[in-house]
This record gives sequence, C-alpha cells and structure tokens, in this order.
Amino acid sequence: MLKVTDFDLRLLRIFKAVTDCGGFSAAESTLDMNLSTISTHMTDLEARVGIRLCERGRRGFQLTAEGRALYQSVSTLLDCVEDFRANVGALRGQIGGELAVGIVDNTITDARMHVAEAIRAVKLRGGDLHIKLQIQSPSEIEEAVQERRLHVGIGPFRNALPGLDYKPLYREDLYLYCGRGHALFDSAPLDIALEALGSLDYVARGYMRETKEVGGPVSFKATATVHHMEAVATLILSGRFIGYLPKHYARQWADNDLMRALRPDVLSHVAEFSLVTRKDRQPTIASQMFIDALLAHAV
Repeated sequence: MLKVTDFDLRLLRIFKAVTDCGGFSAAESTLDMNLSTISTHMTDLEARVGIRLCERGRRGFQLTAEGRALYQSVSTLLDCVEDFRANVGALRGQIGGELAVGIVDNTITDARMHVAEAIRAVKLRGGDLHIKLQIQSPSEIEEAVQERRLHVGIGPFRNALPGLDYKPLYREDLYLYCGRGHALFDSAPLDIALEALGSLDYVARGYMRETKEVGGPVSFKATATVHHMEAVATLILSGRFIGYLPKHYARQWADNDLMRALRPDVLSHVAEFSLVTRKDRQPTIASQMFIDALLAHAV
C-alpha cells in the first residue's frame, strides 16, 4: 500500500501544475523552479507510483493513459486536502486553505469591480488563507473553473457553458477611440462620417472578436489582433489605430486629451460581467464569503 507523505503531496502538486500548464517549460514560472528540478521531481514521482506518467520529447508534453487517470485522482485528492485545511480553520473560527480567483485584465479602474473589497472582507476573518489571483481571458477562466483550478471566475462570458453557474455582477461600457495624431482626432467625437471608419486600421482583441459581435453600422478592417487591454491602448495611443476600450480604462488618457471617443452616439457596446463557479463544487467558506461580498455590490 502506498503511504502518502508530505513529500508525495508536493510531488503530486508539481505533477498537477505541469499538467495544467501543458508541459515542463511552461510550468517553470508557475512553480518557480528550473526545468532540471521539475524533471527530477517528475522522475521521482514516476518511481514512487511505479508508472510512466507522461511522454516528453520532440512531440511535446503528453500524458499517458495512466497519467490521465492519476491526474483525475490527484485533482480530487488536492481538493480534499484544501477542504480539510478550510474545515480545520473553520473549527478555530478562522478561514484557511486556498482561494483561487481568475479575472480579466484591467478591471481595477472600474468603480463597479469590487474584488479588492471582497478580498478585504475575507482576509478580515483571519487565518492562514492563501489567495491566488490570476489575470486570464474569459475562455481561460471558464476552463480553469471547469477543471477546478479556480474557485471563482469574473469576466464578460459570451455563452454559458454546461456545468458552470453564472451570476450577473455589472455592465461595462465600451467606446471606440482614436489617439492624438490620428486623422480623425480633431473631428472627434461627433463630426465623423461612419463610412470613413471602415477603411481605417482597427485593433481587435482576440477573445472579444468585436468585428463579428459588435455589429452596427460599421464593418471594421482589423489590421492588428491583441489579447490584452494594455496592448489595445498602446496601439490607439500610437495615433495609427482605432479600437474599443472600456470607458473607465480609457478615461486616464481621455481626460488628458490623448484619446477621444468616435461617434459614441452610435458606436458603443456593453460587456456583461458575471461571476462563474462550478455547479457541482461545494464552495469553501472562503470562496462563499468572497462570492457573497461581490454579489452584495452587484448592479
């Protein structure tokens, strides 16, 4: 019979992190370990359990059939360990374990985003709670919640996925902007013909797909695709691109006349922000407190 020691738990956590990241190299920053150390730990784990867990080489990282089965067992085990830590903390009147939260980028300037207040409410209860806060795309957040790597996700989710529960939080207003030096800057915001916009260089966010989903009177010509809000802002500030930004995020440049909205009367859209959790996962005390604090501010 295999006796599970603290060292074994550490090896299992490394195995789970490597699998979640999709390979040894990808897991280096997550684990704060170099490639050689990770490889040694994985070899130790394979020797400990007596099975080959993954293939690594020119074809890339891939779990064996036994590795996939062990991964499911490891996920269940580590969830139970975290639940145990949380329950012991609750018996002492404290909050313990881990709270893993995923949010999309650059929401901190939105007064309707109350993540900081929710974290404060949880931490005021004391205990040895470890918080993991990750910035990811909406699809990455949903995937992580499904795979139990996150307790809670926050973002503008397009389509509800089976097995996940979505609760509305607030709405984010987005406007089309150009930067100082752009050909339309002096005419903004209203003295602009809509038909002139379709031929201009437009920056799209890969996960938002505005050119397909915003609709309206303009068909944009996407000549740049990025995956982070800051990259959109950088290209707009170059004076060569137009693109959508949340009003709260663009305000820091608009107030200094470095950006101007383009036809906000007709070219605006709304992102519906929701809180997502897994339906069949019992919330920990910490995650429930965090959720309750966020929903208390929902509009």
